[in-house]
Amino acid sequence: MWTHGLWPVAGLFTVVLAFELALFRYQGYRALVGWAPTALTCLFAVLAVRRPVAAACAAAASVLLTTFWVDFLGVSTLAYFSPLSPAETLACMVIAAVVVRQSPGEQSAIAVALMVAAAVYAAVVRDTAPHYHLLEPSDLFPTTMLLALAIGSGLYFRARDADRERSIHVAVSAAQQEERIALARELHDVVAHHVTGIVVQAQAALTVAEADPLAAHRLLPGIARSGSDALAAMRRLVGTLRDEGSRVGTADVATTDLQADVRAVVAQARDVGTPVELRMALPEPVPPEVARSVLRLVQESLTNVQKHAAEATEVAVELSTKDGVVRLAVRDDGPGLPVEPVGGSGGYGLIGMRERAELLGGTFSAGPTGVRGWRVLAELPVEGGAR
Repeated sequence: MWTHGLWPVAGLFTVVLAFELALFRYQGYRALVGWAPTALTCLFAVLAVRRPVAAACAAAASVLLTTFWVDFLGVSTLAYFSPLSPAETLACMVIAAVVVRQSPGEQSAIAVALMVAAAVYAAVVRDTAPHYHLLEPSDLFPTTMLLALAIGSGLYFRARDADRERSIHVAVSAAQQEERIALARELHDVVAHHVTGIVVQAQAALTVAEADPLAAHRLLPGIARSGSDALAAMRRLVGTLRDEGSRVGTADVATTDLQADVRAVVAQARDVGTPVELRMALPEPVPPEVARSVLRLVQESLTNVQKHAAEATEVAVELSTKDGVVRLAVRDDGPGLPVEPVGGSGGYGLIGMRERAELLGGTFSAGPTGVRGWRVLAELPVEGGAR
């Protein structure tokens, strides 16, 4: 929801506005009417988290409106540290910090300049209590310090955001590379199997060629078929390199029987208390390189259920093939709200799964199913489709 995370800021400004209203009360009804537009400036400060530049421009316009309004009514406003009221000062500081943090340099400079210009105009026109003198150093210094504090805070958090984005980018790239290397190792084993078959059949053909040329000829279709299978698997390697030091995941324990491997993984999940229901319909054969990836996706999905949905009472794993596509769906009814995974924070498993599926020419999606539950859906082509 778009209002998520805005309530603490809104609560802060509600307290400040209430305090300012209590100070204004002794001036009568006209002062109360003059105070009302201040709430509009605070509202823009709350919304600045979503639209910082627009909020800054709107806040500048609101300050000008308040200045015109109090001047028309002939009432004085509070001004302790700047030409604006305490609520307006806090609102403009928050907006300045947010706009400097989130917006490009030119946009943030223009937005802050607009608010400063509105404050300067307010200093000239408004009747303040205590009286604010625009050109007196005693009044100008605290205003300058507040502006510097707001801009400095924005620059500090902007630098922190940049560092965090770089760290996330490095971690995501490492997760993607690790998944590519794991996939390359798995496919390397598959291709080695096909090439070994080619070599064995070719050696057999050479052995019997002189004594029985027809027997050697009968071995050629098998050699051609094995070569085609090897080339099809090689296309899925996508240029990744074998790395003996990388974690392989399920590649070390995978067999040539996908159904047996998936049942073994599901049994392991059940042993640790995860209530998994398995439904498989695999009328079409699945190539070994795709089968290994499907097994890895099943294992990673169930691992995520154990980490993030420990309270799930139902977990469904559905695996089927239709029209040349392997379809995997893993659903759970765990809590809808994010929780801290067992054993610490989570890693980049979803990124690795997406990378694996896309490298094989398939699709991948993961997300909440509604109020409760999470679903992982992957579709991998049985033949070809590698990028």
